[in-house]
Amino acid sequence: MDETEKRLINFASSITYDDLNPAAIKATKIRLIDSFGCALGAINAPTVKAAENISAPVEVGRSARIFGTLKRVSVEHATLVNSAMVRYLDLSDAYLMRSTAHPSDNIPGILALGEAIDALPQDLLVAIIVSYEIQVRLCDTAPFNAEGYDQPVCSASAMALASARLLKLDSEQMRHAAAIAATANIALNQTRRGNLSMWKGMAGPNAAREGVFAALLAENGMSGPEDPFEGIHGLYAKTVGKFDRVQIPNKFKQSTIFALQKTNVKTFPVRDAIQVPIFAALKLSQTINASEIKSLKIYTYRHGFEKWIDQNATWEPRTRETADHSLPFCVAAALLDGTFNGKSLENNRYLKKDVRELISKIEIVFDDAFNEVAPETRSCRLKATLKTGESFTAEYVQTPEDVLRGPDIECVETKFRTLTEGVIKKPQQDKILDALWNFENLESVQSLVSLTRASF
Repeated sequence: MDETEKRLINFASSITYDDLNPAAIKATKIRLIDSFGCALGAINAPTVKAAENISAPVEVGRSARIFGTLKRVSVEHATLVNSAMVRYLDLSDAYLMRSTAHPSDNIPGILALGEAIDALPQDLLVAIIVSYEIQVRLCDTAPFNAEGYDQPVCSASAMALASARLLKLDSEQMRHAAAIAATANIALNQTRRGNLSMWKGMAGPNAAREGVFAALLAENGMSGPEDPFEGIHGLYAKTVGKFDRVQIPNKFKQSTIFALQKTNVKTFPVRDAIQVPIFAALKLSQTINASEIKSLKIYTYRHGFEKWIDQNATWEPRTRETADHSLPFCVAAALLDGTFNGKSLENNRYLKKDVRELISKIEIVFDDAFNEVAPETRSCRLKATLKTGESFTAEYVQTPEDVLRGPDIECVETKFRTLTEGVIKKPQQDKILDALWNFENLESVQSLVSLTRASF
């Protein structure tokens, strides 16, 4: 067993519900509400339909249901479809440091497995914390994305260990689950190059499915490779070479800040790094008429955008998935429309003449001062020069303290209601919110999933 395995398994097997402080529990509930809002807002998404169409109904044995339709399928398939819902809008929470994570992709898998085994709500909360902690801490160990690898290299094993914890597997079974998931899911970052396909929003859900599957295999006696992380042909050796030793808690205090609390709950349905530029653009839109812009400079930090600005697709997005990852498009649309939401990505907005013309006037500049404090502190300054010769600027900064503080309850609930208003009625919204705010007292996961039945 390599050292990374030891640390991850020790964490996954030792943490208990009593180790979770009130702040961590509240943060977990916020991400549950956020995930359900994102999921129900995307029940008709093409990725979701494609995944659901190939699922077979299950009548015996372990199973779980798909949100909205309540179709009963295998645990793995419920994980894939429900996670596809959470991920599609690109509005679920995210983490961006050395590598990127969308750990809320794992929540539907934990709930699916929890439904199948009738898990206690306290155990589900612990499993969610475990999945976030492991995925985020692995992201901190090495620049996987920059070296050409996608998020499943960190998320699959995190999901495997969270599932193993929920299944109450012993340490040896946990080792096998993590090893199977880690060695079988070295995904390529080509997923995020060029004009992005629907798979951009499915890589994480598929990794969640693979993690659940690995844990189920380990539960039934399947063994996994030795030294999957640090071996001569292990994850690190075959992806990044050098790495930092994973830092993960082995003791817990009431003051412990878990990785889950450090993920960013999004406001806009776009890539995490583009949240701050949109805030800056909305500030600037209050001062100027975007149609009068002669040139626009976006000052930002290198870490978040260096790998993107050389791609033609960033400047000429042709798919929704590319548009929500395009800094020039998102800033241009926010300036022109004075708002940015799901409708900003509909009806081929990214192909419209006014957007394309403004994009052609944009220059991206990496600011040394912004680079020094990024990505912990994210900054963006916009400088618009108008046809009259006048110049206007707007700046927005997001600090680690802002992320840790997170959204207030009103913002959380407003986002949930806005996303779900076309799918379920207000009394149903109220019941889901009440169930999630009081998650530790939940009667069963089954009762929660039943509340998601689409009513429109």
